[in-house]
Amino acid sequence: MAFVCGKDHEKKQNTPGKGAINLKIVMSGDGSCGKTSCLNVFTKGFFPDVYEPTIFENYVHEIYVDGKQITLSLWDTAGQEEYENIRSLSYSDSNVILLCYSIDSKDSLENIESKWKEEVEVYGEKSADIVLMALKCDLRQLENKKNNIVNPSTIRNSSTNIKNKYITYEEGLQVAKNIGAVRYLECSAKLNKGVNEAFTEVSRVGMEQIQKNNLVDSTEISSNDKNSCNIM
Repeated sequence: MAFVCGKDHEKKQNTPGKGAINLKIVMSGDGSCGKTSCLNVFTKGFFPDVYEPTIFENYVHEIYVDGKQITLSLWDTAGQEEYENIRSLSYSDSNVILLCYSIDSKDSLENIESKWKEEVEVYGEKSADIVLMALKCDLRQLENKKNNIVNPSTIRNSSTNIKNKYITYEEGLQVAKNIGAVRYLECSAKLNKGVNEAFTEVSRVGMEQIQKNNLVDSTEISSNDKNSCNIM
């Protein structure tokens, strides 16, 4: 028999050994949109030349953000519909759900609202924050080089073509607002541009999520147990 009294009641915190902060990040989005390549570049430092469909992968990676040591548990999920039952199990205990699309696939962006947001609402942690991330953003830059932009009139014509061919920053940002994402990020795994910065920002979101939940938990504990003793 144990007695648990108000001020002595302690809730378990998300703090692993050696002072690191544990964050679980789940990446979801259409198959072949670039999730696995992005994770390979971030955790292993190389871009895979051959595409191999993912069924389920888990990466563990340590980084320092704002002076804090963070252990990221990164869950790479299969985007194909036949793996929905397996994928749905990955969302439990997540701090951040990273919804991804490729800028060369308008379907992958449309599916963020029509499919992935709905899946997160059904299977995801209610307390988890959503971040929207655009992948393969090097394609815009490569298109500019291919068109050999040299004068203002060519820039205007080329910009129109790129807008029609690739999803723009503004279009992605609007979808992020539509789904209630707390951040909108863009990166290129192939050029390793913005990848580390993106996961640094995702880590900040995760830390904010933990702090927010701890404040809620502390308030609930204070109001429920402040002047009471429970027999367990």
